[in-house]
Amino acid sequence: MRRMLLIAAAAALVWGIAGAAGAALVDPYDIYERHMESVGGIEAVRAETTLYFEAEIDVSGTKGSIKHWAAPGGRNRVEVDLGIFQQVQGSDGEVLWSVDPNGKLQFARDDASLTRAELERRMQRLEHLDRDSEVFTLELDGLAPVGDRKAYVVRIINGLNDDVTMDYFDTKTFEHLKRVASVGQTEEIVLLSDFREAGGLVRAHRHDVTIAPIGQKHTVTMKLFRSNEAIDPSLFDPPEDDARDFAFVEGESAEGIPMRFIEGHVYLEVAIGGEPRLWVLDTGASMSVVDTGFAEELGLEPEGDMKGAGAGNAVDVSFAALPPFEVPGIRFESQMVAVIDVSELFRRTTDIDVVGILGYDFLSRFVTRIDYANETLSFYLPDVFAYEGDGVSLDAPLRHHIFTVPASVDGEHSGMWVLDVGASGISFHYPYAKEHGIVDLDGVEHVGFGAGGRLEGKGAEFETIEVGGYVVPDPVIGFPMAPVAGAFGATDELGNLGSTLFRHFVLYLDYDEQRVIFEEGDDFGTVFPRDGGGVQFWRPEEEIEVLFVSPGTPAESAGFREGDVLRTVNGVDVGEFGNLRDLREILRDPPGTTHTFGVERDGSAETIALTLAELF
Repeated sequence: MRRMLLIAAAAALVWGIAGAAGAALVDPYDIYERHMESVGGIEAVRAETTLYFEAEIDVSGTKGSIKHWAAPGGRNRVEVDLGIFQQVQGSDGEVLWSVDPNGKLQFARDDASLTRAELERRMQRLEHLDRDSEVFTLELDGLAPVGDRKAYVVRIINGLNDDVTMDYFDTKTFEHLKRVASVGQTEEIVLLSDFREAGGLVRAHRHDVTIAPIGQKHTVTMKLFRSNEAIDPSLFDPPEDDARDFAFVEGESAEGIPMRFIEGHVYLEVAIGGEPRLWVLDTGASMSVVDTGFAEELGLEPEGDMKGAGAGNAVDVSFAALPPFEVPGIRFESQMVAVIDVSELFRRTTDIDVVGILGYDFLSRFVTRIDYANETLSFYLPDVFAYEGDGVSLDAPLRHHIFTVPASVDGEHSGMWVLDVGASGISFHYPYAKEHGIVDLDGVEHVGFGAGGRLEGKGAEFETIEVGGYVVPDPVIGFPMAPVAGAFGATDELGNLGSTLFRHFVLYLDYDEQRVIFEEGDDFGTVFPRDGGGVQFWRPEEEIEVLFVSPGTPAESAGFREGDVLRTVNGVDVGEFGNLRDLREILRDPPGTTHTFGVERDGSAETIALTLAELF
């Protein structure tokens, strides 16, 4: 959301309508020169030292406003107000900062964001039009239609990252009709129209924006331009005040809070109106989430209709004001949260009643200690926290409010990884897995679920994974088998680190300092049992069914089929045997163990003997 609005805003700064027709051009720099002449001349563009504009924005029917200030040196400020959702972002030319809908101030320190800010500063100086630029190169990419018009396509590439921009200019009028910006895994498509003079230059007053692959669309309509007016420099500085929407019940910490670590997820009780319910703790959630059904139960009225990136696909998101809530030892004021269908996902796959996800809006207020082996959480006030243990502190720059840390698999696949406490396993992102041949490895196929729905993947065993100097042997690491639209399609990181790694440690999550501390936990070095069957169960409605049978595994050999309805386990009625978690436990029994399952298939009873084996 943050990036798509900035791209739309940036597109308004220069591009407009050109004048006379001319002969076909083959030099991309000449095409840009003709465009600049039509806008008002490159000298007039260079003479624009400051710019302020206001615009209306319509995001799937949710209407709001944008205010944008820009000054030399990459200084800028953008304010977005969609009523229920408000956000501010800026730069003083050196420091990138943002304030989220709940008032939390955050600074961008990750390499990807800093590099893109540097590219924006250079483009603001029109360095991309310099034939001798050491960073930018323009290439003519041929002709292409834009609606019923024909356009030159000019590709802008740079030497700092893999981002690519494609600009489309009308072959007769040289209007700048379209811009396609490939930024990481995201493609932002901007159609420009309604060209009129404003502030001494001809500008596009309407931008129709599509964010691929999640499919978010919005329209920006310019209402006011002001050029070369004085702007108070302090406007570009980050705010001095930060969010303080919580209070500890006693002192400056809450320690030893019980949690439940089940099937790779951390669960915590959250009380609203004195009634505790289970929520999931998730560093991979860039905003806290309440389930749609629970929001209705609370009488909340969600607003907005936007798209977000789930694990494997896009997800529909609206927003609501969560009432004041409590976790043991901490009281929170009302917060803005995303509203997404999450309860059914957990019910179907874990038999656990989950009503929300505590993400960045909760965790960013504290230094959080997660002790996986002893199943406890502690929260500390960042201003007074001082670490005194013997763990390893890693710089963990936040990207879209999510930690990234350096890690290495087999000493070969080294780089930045997303630190995702909400993920049960370790996974390569598809672009990296594809580029490095990982998708072609032998492994065990599986299906997973996230906020974006079902995700098909495969898991393979590697020799080691190393983080902070700690080495964990024989990790099983998953990867999507095909391109995905969600977080697992990201290109700026190698993949996601999840709880199959973290359960060896005690983790300290420090958002203010953007660092993560790894400390050996009581389970460090423990060899945890793995699935030896190759069959996945779920509860789509009331009954437990076979969700997926991995090819080439004992489950396939034994005769399981997707859709089989489970009736008995080792002669015990499934209702008396237990739940989905109990089923997964017996599938982790030692290799050679045989379990007998009674299933119903197409109205007939079948008995299946499953002998477990080592799958990796």
